[in-house]
Amino acid sequence: MTANVDLEVVGQRLRAARDRRGLTLAQLANLTGLTKAHLSRLESGERQASIGALVGLSSALGTKVSALLGEDVAASPLTTYTPDVPRHRANGLEIASCSGFHDSHILEAMRVTIRADRRPSAPVQHIGEEWLYIQRGTIDLEYDGTVYELATDDAVHFDANRPHRLTTRDVSAELLLVSAKSPTKLAQIHH
Repeated sequence: MTANVDLEVVGQRLRAARDRRGLTLAQLANLTGLTKAHLSRLESGERQASIGALVGLSSALGTKVSALLGEDVAASPLTTYTPDVPRHRANGLEIASCSGFHDSHILEAMRVTIRADRRPSAPVQHIGEEWLYIQRGTIDLEYDGTVYELATDDAVHFDANRPHRLTTRDVSAELLLVSAKSPTKLAQIHH
């Protein structure tokens, strides 16, 4: 099942999360590396956020990507996911959240399909680490100015504080993305 992301609703969720944190656009821009203008367009529903931007925003706002996309997951210490978990389309990506342990704000896992027609987005950086496992296809990971080609069954682990972005070549690619956020650094953001 695939659902298109309602950009206006995502924008409303972003704004509400920012308001709950008591952050201005300038403060959130400083935390995420995104410009105030870009954040404003995201909040108004004029733009789609890249997966990296969503991860960075969720980290800075103390929430999960799935919450920004509108998934309501019941509180449970254990959550399982089947292959037919709903996928959300945004910015040439199909994202299926595989995280739901209610009290966890440290780890987030997603199944991501990068469609061949996706336009490259600007590199992003955010607090935490990412681990990628390529399930199908070939992707280019641009990391801190260097491009790494990753093919099926390759995995990579990196510091997400450095600029990075994912692109695919002529065909779609599927990967598992796990984003981990440092509880110490998260505590610093909450102040």
